Amino acid sequence: MDNKFWESMEEYRRLGFDPLRWVPLCTNEVDNDTLHSSLKNIKRSTMKIIPSWFDAFYYTDGKPPELTRRIYNLDNPQIDREVDIKRALLIFRIQKEIGEDPVLLAESLRRFLKNFHSKVIIKKIAMSLTAYHDAQLAILDYIELHRGNKIGYITANNSTTQITDPTHGPESQIHSDIALTTAMENLNLLGCTSGFKLFPMYDAPNEEILDKIRKNLDAFTSRYNLTMEDYSSLKTGKLFFGTTALATTIKELPVRYDQVEEGMQIIISDRLGKLPAVCLYMLTEMDPSNIAKFEDNNILLNVLSSSKDEVIKNLSEPHLAFGKVISKYCPDFGTKFDKHAYITAVYPVTADGIFAIGKLAELTNSHIVINEIPMESEEIAKFATKEYLIENATASSNGCHLIVASKEISSTIIADLQKYSYKPTVIGFISKKGWPSVSIEKDISQYVASKSKLSRLDFREQAESQV
Repeated sequence: MDNKFWESMEEYRRLGFDPLRWVPLCTNEVDNDTLHSSLKNIKRSTMKIIPSWFDAFYYTDGKPPELTRRIYNLDNPQIDREVDIKRALLIFRIQKEIGEDPVLLAESLRRFLKNFHSKVIIKKIAMSLTAYHDAQLAILDYIELHRGNKIGYITANNSTTQITDPTHGPESQIHSDIALTTAMENLNLLGCTSGFKLFPMYDAPNEEILDKIRKNLDAFTSRYNLTMEDYSSLKTGKLFFGTTALATTIKELPVRYDQVEEGMQIIISDRLGKLPAVCLYMLTEMDPSNIAKFEDNNILLNVLSSSKDEVIKNLSEPHLAFGKVISKYCPDFGTKFDKHAYITAVYPVTADGIFAIGKLAELTNSHIVINEIPMESEEIAKFATKEYLIENATASSNGCHLIVASKEISSTIIADLQKYSYKPTVIGFISKKGWPSVSIEKDISQYVASKSKLSRLDFREQAESQV
């Protein structure tokens, strides 16, 4: 047993942080289906929560939006004066047993939301899990807009650190870099190339770590020439990393889900299954006896180690070039959309892996046929699934997203992505409209250990659909 590693983990736990909770699931977020089920059970609330993977507002010339942040105790929020702004982003950190139970989660959310009386719409909600009841919190970031001449869109996203590298210490720059980059990722996917503004959320039990975090935040924003507004620490006394990010675009957004047509192709911008290697590497750190077991199955430690470093690098560097490629295939703001020249729709994949295709089917109300599943490492994915080490071995990293486009432009989109070292592939097509479902030629049970998760979505192997 590696005592040094577990001493480091114990230090994280003393700081109120869960550095390894993401390993079996490739994420530390509340499951989307659990969240949606819980929200359906909340009958009355002045806060209307409509979960989406981003939020967007009209961009008014010369008048940037203002952000007002409020931090609350989840069990007993002290609300002295409500913010009179009608749009907000919301982050919860919630205790594990509550976050995994739709009934308990609904009751916790209901108790929190009943304290608010002003009407607010929330489209972007991030919800992470913690083992510590006293580490629970809620963060509301209100976005105040201004009237004026509309010239584009402001896009918004928030996130908390889900996956990180705990072989580095709590004060490491890795954690804040990942938090900032993760919040920017969805904005890159929307084609945003300018106006990035970051509002970090961070906390720690002592001033020494807080000072180091602030230096790390400054270093990141200086490195990429980004604007940041530091609202100081959350003052909860527990280690925490998160971010709200805003960006602007003067193009139309590539989210025309209602205009997706039969025959359009589904491109995945990079390979699936990059996270399993990181998870297996962490399992060797947790128990070195796993090294021999993995190597007996032709999975070498040096391969896992280099893969881990590559993924962590990917998670901690913003994909600004990706945003430029997407922007190239978006029409100018207010101009006509041409399906033969522009991207019709996009959707993030990352840790959702193959299940993102099901979400895309729902959004487009389409039957999607998938005939290709490009995996980073078939050997690692199959082994991790067979041994029940990872629930979803298709989970991937930043830069892996779905793009829906006509056949006329698919090849040029792929060529542009390849210029920036992505490995895009046409994986399928829109088969029929009016029926949200997915048919997959390949047996995905070799990549997904959770049978209950598979059964939630209408995934059907093509062979069965032809019977």
